[in-house]
Amino acid sequence: MQEAFLVFITKISLYPTIIFTGLVMFVTLYWVVSLLGMADMDSVELGESGGDADVANLSSTGFFTGLMLKFGLYGVPLIIILSLVSLIGWLLSYLYTSFLHQYFDSGILYYLFGTGALVFVLVVSMWLTGLIISPIRKNIAKIPKRNSSSNVGKIAVVRTLSVTDKHGEAVLNDGGAGLILKIRSDINDNSLKQGDKVVLVEYLDEANTYRVTPVKDK
Repeated sequence: MQEAFLVFITKISLYPTIIFTGLVMFVTLYWVVSLLGMADMDSVELGESGGDADVANLSSTGFFTGLMLKFGLYGVPLIIILSLVSLIGWLLSYLYTSFLHQYFDSGILYYLFGTGALVFVLVVSMWLTGLIISPIRKNIAKIPKRNSSSNVGKIAVVRTLSVTDKHGEAVLNDGGAGLILKIRSDINDNSLKQGDKVVLVEYLDEANTYRVTPVKDK
């Protein structure tokens, strides 16, 4: 058992698997931090509904954005995309390391074939991730969008450890599971903390966030 574990650790530490191992560790840490309320989950917004239109107009976008549009990596939170790409990439690169990479122990061929495998695995991972999230994105698009400004004036509960002008989340009771909203505060003295009640005083459309203020005790 111990020998098998050591072999496993060795394989996930080899190039190029080590890169995806690091990505998996990063997204795992991010999920833990997010669940603990220490970070908010931002989403990739590369178009309202125009997936085909956006892909057809890649010349007007940056390389990274255009690449994500090309593979359909939009419409869901970025951390979900990174998680899927990392996990799929890690599995494929691990299989490569286990069955093919062993024939190149060292030298230039080791890194040459490893780099080729890295690029191939990354492309396949992005393609498969796009296929996986496609039905999710379409279902989200079919959900009637609520008027976010209608939430102004309502009271929400802070879920992150603190709220600043750049970071923060709150949960708004909508009669169901609750809505997780991105919030910002002009007060930067860390007076707002997890569990505090805040009033949504303004919706910032461009940033898709709410400016909040603490609920005053009567």
